[in-house]
Amino acid sequence: MGGAVYVGRSPNGGVRFDLLGIRVNLYCTLDGNMASRDTPPFRGADVIFECGDNEVIFKARSNDYGFSYSFAMPESVMPFFPLQSNCNIVVNTTLSSCNSTLPSVGALQSGIKSVGTSVVGNLVVANFVPKGFLYNSSI
Repeated sequence: MGGAVYVGRSPNGGVRFDLLGIRVNLYCTLDGNMASRDTPPFRGADVIFECGDNEVIFKARSNDYGFSYSFAMPESVMPFFPLQSNCNIVVNTTLSSCNSTLPSVGALQSGIKSVGTSVVGNLVVANFVPKGFLYNSSI
């Protein structure tokens, strides 16, 4: 494993982390959010974390509960700091695959926001979640 990097401008002004964690909870709606207690999860959705000019950092798939949690090595995202303004989460599975009344083209897209760090063993994980998904018909 490579050395730790920092979220921020410098080691003195940033938070050291060893892994980047992205947590996504998806529901079968036009904005990926839970509309009611009866809203089904978006199962088997392709979740893509991309930075810069659509450079794919990693791909994941949501589970039966619409949940996806993935890790990336810090070195893969270093060129894209600050991550909050240079990275996005794209759900690249058409919404109609979970509900036939939803669009059969386009995708959900969201910026990311930091939700702090956690410690797993001796590793510091910088945790991020979507800011809020929007439907984009041109993806």
